[in-house]
Amino acid sequence: MIGKRTVLLTGALAVILLVAANTRTWVSGTVTDAVLQGAHTDASGGKAAPALLASALVGAAAVLATLTTGRIARWIAAVITLLAGIVAVIAVMVVVRDPVKTLGDVATSMTGHTGDRKVTADLTFWPWVALLGAVLLVLTGVLGILGARAWSGLSSRYDAPTAPKAAARSDWDKLTDGEDPTDSSAGSDTIDDTRPTDR
Repeated sequence: MIGKRTVLLTGALAVILLVAANTRTWVSGTVTDAVLQGAHTDASGGKAAPALLASALVGAAAVLATLTTGRIARWIAAVITLLAGIVAVIAVMVVVRDPVKTLGDVATSMTGHTGDRKVTADLTFWPWVALLGAVLLVLTGVLGILGARAWSGLSSRYDAPTAPKAAARSDWDKLTDGEDPTDSSAGSDTIDDTRPTDR
């Protein structure tokens, strides 16, 4: 359950649901006042819950960081994912608990009129889709926190190339290059006896 693939799929599904719900109608009804005079009014997810899209984008970036960074950064990114999910849940629940106030606030932003009015409002199913996405984002953060210690980072092919180690040189090679292998500063006090003898 705490594997990288599970976190990736859960996080991707959460972000897709949140982004899709952001542009759909969440609340539909009528607002009756001196300006609108009983006009039909709709509120999309972006207007009803402005923090939703930001939470989805932050969550998406944090999920990617959770899957690709080092252990400490991975844990921090998982916590950010969790927090983004919590913000999204709160944003959706504000609308679900009081759709009348939400629609009234949207009407106010459209007309600038804040006087007496009568509002009737009904929720569509899109807030529930967004709530599912928000809960999945919270779950993604929890799974990321639980798996952060066990996961590895990027594979070794992403590491910077390292210079190959120099091959050990024999005393004979040092003599050939004009060095004195008996010099204490060279780290050797004997001469390699494997050199060929003159005939």
